Formats: sequence, structure tokens, C-alpha cells
Amino acid sequence: MLLGIPRIGPTVIARLEAAGFDSIEALKQAGVPRVVQAVCDRMGAVGWANRQRALECAVALTVSPSIRRLK
Repeated sequence: MLLGIPRIGPTVIARLEAAGFDSIEALKQAGVPRVVQAVCDRMGAVGWANRQRALECAVALTVSPSIRRLK
């Protein structure tokens, strides 16, 4: 499901899974800011925080599929 979202590709999914977030439900439950922080901490870099908006879009689309992509 996440692969269909702009800016969410295989590398992003691999990093999410490595940080323990293996489903959209896990993202929703933890909250996007916490997920982003966990991945940044795991990577030892803050640059990954640029993915926050794409992840927020992914979560929003699962809540309401009629929401258009954020640009």
C-alpha cells in the first residue's frame, strides 16, 4: 500500500521496517512525528525528517482514500 504513495519507495519502506514500523496501522498508532524521530535516531541523521509530509499523506490516504495527494 505504501509503495503507491509519492516519495514512499522501497528504501523508505525498508527504513520504516528496520525501525519497527511494518504496517500502515503501526504508523497510525505511533504517529508520524514519532516514526520520523525513530528512523532519524536509528540512522543517526536528521535528513530523513524530509519524509514526514509523505508519511502524513500516506496515513491520510488510508483514513480517507478520496483525499488527493499533498504537493
